Amino acid sequence: MNIGGNSTSSRYVVAVVGAAVAGSEVARILAERGALVFVFEQNARPYGKIEDGLPRWHVDQRREEYAKIDRRLSHANIYYAPLTRLGRDLQFDELADAWGLSAVILANGAWRDRPFPVEGADRYVGRGLVYQNSFIYWFNHYPEKTYSGPRYEIRPGTIVIGGGLASIDVVKVLQLEAALRALERLGIREDLLRLEREGIDPVLKSHDLTWPRLNLKPCKLYYRRTVLDMPLADIPGGADAKKVEAIRRAKIKILDKAQRKYLFDFQELSVPSGLIIEDERLAGIKIARTKVEQGRIQVVPASDVEHRAELTISSIGSIPEAIAGVAQNGEVYRYVDPKLGLLRDGRTAVFATGNVLTGKGNIKDSLDSAAETGVYVAERYLGLEPGGFEVGESERRLAREMGEAQAAMLAQRRPLNPARVAELLARVRERQGAVGYAGDYRAWIAKVLPPDLQ
Repeated sequence: MNIGGNSTSSRYVVAVVGAAVAGSEVARILAERGALVFVFEQNARPYGKIEDGLPRWHVDQRREEYAKIDRRLSHANIYYAPLTRLGRDLQFDELADAWGLSAVILANGAWRDRPFPVEGADRYVGRGLVYQNSFIYWFNHYPEKTYSGPRYEIRPGTIVIGGGLASIDVVKVLQLEAALRALERLGIREDLLRLEREGIDPVLKSHDLTWPRLNLKPCKLYYRRTVLDMPLADIPGGADAKKVEAIRRAKIKILDKAQRKYLFDFQELSVPSGLIIEDERLAGIKIARTKVEQGRIQVVPASDVEHRAELTISSIGSIPEAIAGVAQNGEVYRYVDPKLGLLRDGRTAVFATGNVLTGKGNIKDSLDSAAETGVYVAERYLGLEPGGFEVGESERRLAREMGEAQAAMLAQRRPLNPARVAELLARVRERQGAVGYAGDYRAWIAKVLPPDLQ
């Protein structure tokens, strides 16, 4: 597939939707093999969940990943089109049918929160109910002077429904923010990074304070299964029974460390079963007890208990957004060849990669979580062990494997003729011009990167 020449010679031309970890990686692979790659990104900046979903206390990891994405997208064969959302500014059938591209690759991530599992709950979004993606986005961006999105008031005793690492992120945000604000009311200014790194209790002790003296009710995380089942550390395929049990037991240690460091409450075998509504707001959740029998969850009859809270956060996972024209099997897209990520064959092949392909939106699913390192990486991710971690490696690896296979498949097709290449270039340049992008990626990033980006 290594076709040289200038931009108007016969070329393969590929559209990549989504510019973050997976999108930039597959775009780089194709660009290095001579294809022209149009990268359509819904935001001004291409950093995706690294910017909006990875909590801002991961300072070094976020900045390192920004730089990696920038390097990949700076390739001469990549044409970046920001502020272009599929389904709003550009329709799927335009790309997949009308444009006549060599291929379309969906790398637009998993941004849609799974619906809260109680009927009618979504009527109260913004009125006592908040979803994880919106909440973490707020936390990452609200210190910026130009932030204009939703704002959330941290409430004592917030209910969190979840169980994975993303829900631990949520309870950490709640507890850290509550501690910071309580200290501010006492005239003490503290640093978020210090609180996250050292833990709440040691920092309070340095000010001759304790958590009970702050008079704050901790948030509480509810999980439908047992601690042993929590998705805190991946169990690799092929692991023997001894390894499986060791990893499951390690989850108890991970949760215990997190609770001791960030002082939140936890209740296993609990599932939301109803809503408490007062004055057209969600005022709490009815929680039922569960039991697990032969791997299946069963709700214990007549076990509902009311738990009141001014705020409830749903953190039960993220899935790919539905796209008109892309068939789905449940929460994930329907594939002709899932190993290749092939969604649709034809004149324009349509592929998927990254979290779109895996159907996972938890940032932890983009971490290297091999059997021998899964628990260690999870602890570093949660801030329970000192040191950083490598973010995005698993997602890059998947995108690399998919990109290589997809490039090989494209190489079996005929490249587009110069006239078609020129027409497609004109189209993408028109879109770039419509959003004020002049074609210089580095200059654009310098322009749209706020100086106080966290």
